[in-house]
Amino acid sequence: MRGISSKELEELKSQGWSVSEDGKKIKKEYKLKDFKQSIDLLREIQPSADALDHHPDICVYYNRVIIELTTHDFGGLTDLDYQLAVKIDEIYKMLS
Repeated sequence: MRGISSKELEELKSQGWSVSEDGKKIKKEYKLKDFKQSIDLLREIQPSADALDHHPDICVYYNRVIIELTTHDFGGLTDLDYQLAVKIDEIYKMLS
């Protein structure tokens, strides 16, 4: 595990991810058609999160899913956050 690079962080920001004030978390909101599609997104994310052994914090609001990523063991952002964020974006594009 390594810290996230500035290039990776800039790439995520260009894809709509925001960085917390302390720089230790990234966050993104996904808008979906309805509650079922929101849950479908979570179901698709779960195997990727398990494969990386890296799990996001998630809030579901009917047709919106808010995802936050950080690496608690590291105390901030790592390559695991980058990898999972990219995968989540791919999954969302596939569902929408």
